[in-house]
Amino acid sequence: MTTTLSTLRDWVELALGDTTNLIWPTETLDQAIRAALAALSGVYGEALTLNGLDSATATTLEEADIQRLVLGATAYALTIRVSDRVEEASPVREDIDALIKHRDKIMAAYQGQLELVRLRKFQESSDEPYSTWDWEEGEGFA
Repeated sequence: MTTTLSTLRDWVELALGDTTNLIWPTETLDQAIRAALAALSGVYGEALTLNGLDSATATTLEEADIQRLVLGATAYALTIRVSDRVEEASPVREDIDALIKHRDKIMAAYQGQLELVRLRKFQESSDEPYSTWDWEEGEGFA
């Protein structure tokens, strides 16, 4: 199954608890998805695409990393919300503090997932210095 922007956006809405887009409009979610996809692209070492996002017709992200993209988009959507709330004339301080704490937790989890992807990509690499070693049994040992 190929994941599309529409499907991914729905999953991010569920993760944020905002399926009606009252808090996060679709434009904001798309911006958050772009940011998370850019971060994953940096780890992959190539530009990734998502079908439906910025006129892309294919999804080049591996299926194993789709949920990581959802996590990242959730973290970036929370970051955008925090920025919007801080700019309000009289924000309720407790709400912002809780939102910042939640954002930090989700972003830390996403950063950890990016590290796992980076390590997996190193293991899969055929380029030096991460390629497999050719072990010559008995050479150099007496």
